[in-house]
Amino acid sequence: MTAPAAPPRRPVRLPAWRTIAYEIALNGWRVLRETVNDFSLWRIIEYPWATKALDLRRGDLVLDLGSGTSSYPHMLAKEGVDVVVLELAPERVRWQLAKRRETARPGDGRFFPLVASATHMPIRDGSVLRVSAVSSLEHIPDDAAVGVELGRVLAKDGLAALTIPYTSTVRRDFFKGIRKFVQVGPNAFVQEGKAGSFFRFYTDEDIQRVYVRPANLRLGKLRGFGRSILNGRYHETRLTRYWRKFVLKDLLLALIVHPLEERLDRSDPLYVMFTLRKG
Repeated sequence: MTAPAAPPRRPVRLPAWRTIAYEIALNGWRVLRETVNDFSLWRIIEYPWATKALDLRRGDLVLDLGSGTSSYPHMLAKEGVDVVVLELAPERVRWQLAKRRETARPGDGRFFPLVASATHMPIRDGSVLRVSAVSSLEHIPDDAAVGVELGRVLAKDGLAALTIPYTSTVRRDFFKGIRKFVQVGPNAFVQEGKAGSFFRFYTDEDIQRVYVRPANLRLGKLRGFGRSILNGRYHETRLTRYWRKFVLKDLLLALIVHPLEERLDRSDPLYVMFTLRKG
């Protein structure tokens, strides 16, 4: 007798409210008052999008690039996804490992912290089906090398979900009058007096040149966030001092203001989210 077919694995979804619940579980109730690890409005938009865009199921494996001290790989693990955390700074990898030991529970996906550079990954050619990079690649000066490596490690029909800062033309200032950033190249900035604070904005041509053409990847539709209300009237203003406070306000902004802004506002977004597929 033929064995019955295994039931289809349900898609993994990470709605905005669940990202907050996981953030509380990982870092305590204090995150509602003053967030840690830069978890705020942008992450509440990015994490659900990236999870859905990767079309994940329990047991899938994701390579997360530039994880830093992000909670996103832990959220995926708690949804039953196996995660390779690739981060250049050893102290941040130690933080990830300590957080994993502190919060792991039965049923979680496996968790593999790895000290390595996204510009030279110790990973076999064509061996990775899913890659995520959430607000991380813009901090790597040699992004061209990252684009080449991304195309190299992706398997045939592999999928990457990226979020990066955006401008349609030229960006000449960042946080003007709020924090001191010095321009060091086209649409590229370094925060004065803060080591390692490189930040880059991408044009449509930059996205093609750096991430699409090196491996002839297929570019998915660009989705934006952070336009004239959420960025121009909130983020890059004096109100930015409230950016890290009262995370529940960000849930309302993500669920109500963000969709309206994307539908009605044609100004440049601060960030874009898109997928890349190989083959």
